[in-house]
Amino acid sequence: MFPNTQDLNVTAAEDTAATGKSFLFDFVSGDFVWRNGSLVECDGANAIRVWIEKILRTEKERFKIYDGTEYGCRIEDLLIGNNYSAAFIEAELKREVEDALMQNPNISAVANFRLERTASGIIVSMEVETNDAGSNTVTVTF
Repeated sequence: MFPNTQDLNVTAAEDTAATGKSFLFDFVSGDFVWRNGSLVECDGANAIRVWIEKILRTEKERFKIYDGTEYGCRIEDLLIGNNYSAAFIEAELKREVEDALMQNPNISAVANFRLERTASGIIVSMEVETNDAGSNTVTVTF
């Protein structure tokens, strides 16, 4: 199971260096956001938010389109069918998430990683610092 990412919140960020176009994606409905017959383009904090949620929802080495890349995160392997200790899961989950996020050239640091277990899954929170102006922070909870 994937962690709940419905409550993904971006609190602040400025425009980031160009890495191509990004389009808004509604992860609840599982489809891109359309307006007036066109995909809705996003930039800055929204582009980073979409990228973060997508890479964290993509299980590493599961899809052929990502063969030969490091794209994705091994979350299911840690949480499903294993009897790992809570401390091991937390440490490995933190490492997996940080490694995945640091692939984005617009992200310079991941800090204040927090993990909370709930009845329905886990909530992971972290601050993601972007390269523009050096001090803009994106706070993500999933």
